[in-house]
Amino acid sequence: MNWPDLRYLGLIGRKGRIPTWFKFIKENFLSSSSSSLLLPLYFINSSFTLASPCLLDHTVKDYHFYPQWTINFDSTTQTLSVGRVCITYKKQNSAIMSHWLPVSSSADERSYNSCPGCSLNIPALSKKSAIKQRCNSEKCFFNVILSDTVGYPTRNAKSYATSLALVHLTNPSLPTSSILSSSFMDKTEDDVLPLSIQSLYTDGSFRSATDFSPSSMTSAWLALDDDGLILESSSLQIPSCFPSALRSEICAVVLGLIALSHGSSISIYTDCSQLISLWKRFVDVPFSPKLLREQNHLLWLSIRHLVKDRNLTVDLIKVPAHSDDIYNAQANSLAKDTHLSLQPSVSPLAFCHVPCLLTFNSLPIDMNIRHFLRSIADARALLSFCSMVRFTALGSPSLFDWAGIHYCLSQIKGFASHKNGHPEFWIFRIKLFLDMLPTLTTLQQRKPYLYSPDWLCPQCNSAPEDLNHLWTCPYILPELNPCLTHRSEVVKFRDSCLSSFLSLKPLDSKFQTEFSALDCWNYETPSPSCLWLTKGLLPAHLTKFLNIYFPLSVIYKTISPLLNDFQVELYGEIWLCQNVLFHAWEESQGILAASKLRGPSSKPPSTAKSSQIYNSSLATVSQDSWISWIFSSIIRGGSWISHLDFLRRLTVQPLRISFW
Repeated sequence: MNWPDLRYLGLIGRKGRIPTWFKFIKENFLSSSSSSLLLPLYFINSSFTLASPCLLDHTVKDYHFYPQWTINFDSTTQTLSVGRVCITYKKQNSAIMSHWLPVSSSADERSYNSCPGCSLNIPALSKKSAIKQRCNSEKCFFNVILSDTVGYPTRNAKSYATSLALVHLTNPSLPTSSILSSSFMDKTEDDVLPLSIQSLYTDGSFRSATDFSPSSMTSAWLALDDDGLILESSSLQIPSCFPSALRSEICAVVLGLIALSHGSSISIYTDCSQLISLWKRFVDVPFSPKLLREQNHLLWLSIRHLVKDRNLTVDLIKVPAHSDDIYNAQANSLAKDTHLSLQPSVSPLAFCHVPCLLTFNSLPIDMNIRHFLRSIADARALLSFCSMVRFTALGSPSLFDWAGIHYCLSQIKGFASHKNGHPEFWIFRIKLFLDMLPTLTTLQQRKPYLYSPDWLCPQCNSAPEDLNHLWTCPYILPELNPCLTHRSEVVKFRDSCLSSFLSLKPLDSKFQTEFSALDCWNYETPSPSCLWLTKGLLPAHLTKFLNIYFPLSVIYKTISPLLNDFQVELYGEIWLCQNVLFHAWEESQGILAASKLRGPSSKPPSTAKSSQIYNSSLATVSQDSWISWIFSSIIRGGSWISHLDFLRRLTVQPLRISFW
């Protein structure tokens, strides 16, 4: 629906501009800007209707003139017509409708004028007395089938009314057993437990993903009669979708409820206290839309549907974990053994007994929808960010750990605030990362009319002053030696990292030797990876080595504050001192603040073009790479940022382009 449609329905306020999040959804989730259809990635089952079309007012008597705005669908020509139904004939299932046309060809047009006359017009209808007296401004009338006509609440809700009309008039009513049914569901319907079942013992098992195997979820239940005899048992490998231990426990309950007969009264025994707590919040109380914000809300809605549809009476009882309860131990053992058994694949949709669901690549989105959309926005933004020429010019994107870079950048929460206490440093850190510090080389590119392209570093006069030259400048003063200062800070940063990781767990001398020998600590030349690390680009070989001993989450959490401290020292010991000397040099060249504010003179610049050529490169990235990140995060769990598999598919093509 368009923003004006939402306003008409009263779902939003009538004041204010269209928010950014709504524009993002419209631009990225619809098939086109003029369409209300979702992309195939986001599929809503067509057998469900989220809203009902506005029906005509059938209290109006036949043959009486009572105009109502309507939409008519001609099944023969497959076209929609907008106009006003003037007179209805319910017994004949027909009506007389005036024809209106949009002012422009825009698909989102809301302004209409009466049709002056077209092929639909039946001249005899305009001669009827009721129409002749009351419809002087309308010229085109035709007969329509009443059952193919629905109400059009207002001309300001065109997209809303049109989409509902298409669903209502083109889709025949489908049975409540939707297309989500599968052979698995048919099988469970055949294996209904008898009413003598009094107790269910349920348990789930979860194994998190490793570098060698994906995550795995299983569930199991035991059905006991009133004599404590096990009449039936079942276990199943659950499709890996938003994997977690809690989800496996909930699925065990869902599978047990599916197997119960209508009208059963059952006690469910579980050792998961969180399951019982959430049951009281989501099942034992009236439905609240807040449930849709919760993780696993589709499973909880399925439980509510099963309990109500089958008239079940369910009581949950807590069993102490790892107790001597033989039935709970047996259910636990059955669930764990199922990890190793071969079973037919089951669609994740088979567990969803809900009136409507949203899917992504045929996987149900069983989490807060707003958070899911935000993940997509973040993933697409990072894809564009790491494909910038200023990064791909340094080499293959696989040389950098973008997940770690993303984590370190996300810790800079105060650089956009005026109350963070260190605004200058945050600006320095961001500009350092983006290679936007106002070095002489940068200023020569931005303002060649002020800074001659032939000028070299003002301090050493031996090389162009670019970003890397800041740390290698041989200029020596009693209180300033950039090269030695950078080397000492790299050593301090390395030693701080080493001591921090050694404090986490005892490691042998081999770790210390290999860690210190990594190329990113080579400050003598310095190496390219050492310069990357100085900018804040984490080299992939650094985190790959540390990942042998520590999880990535621990690595990022440890390195991030140390990297911040390292750049604080560079800011204070090198950049601020260089700034003082640079401003003094500018004054000696006659470059004042006023001249910086003025643009170039009307005369063409006499300076020759710089002979320096910036050889860059552009990464060719599949623009749907973010889909694989989101898909992997659903299947394997965790944040999408941990699934940057697109880096292996990047190719770098030469392209001569300026950084600026």
